[in-house]
Amino acid sequence: MPLFIAALAFLLPLVALLLWRHFRPGETPGIWLVLAGVVAVVLVLSGALTYGLNRSIEPGERYVPAVLTPER
Repeated sequence: MPLFIAALAFLLPLVALLLWRHFRPGETPGIWLVLAGVVAVVLVLSGALTYGLNRSIEPGERYVPAVLTPER
């Protein structure tokens, strides 16, 4: 679910910009559309940073790779 929310946060401002350019060519996007894009980028980056920090291995911890076994 968090991946879906991150994808939406990334794609919605892009879709909004493309719709704006399609229906109002030659006009600049409104401040709210630009602000929504900035907020989406901040949310995606903070989510990626949080995920990276939560999934990292602790300092000094030994990495143990996964072992594949034959299925029965």
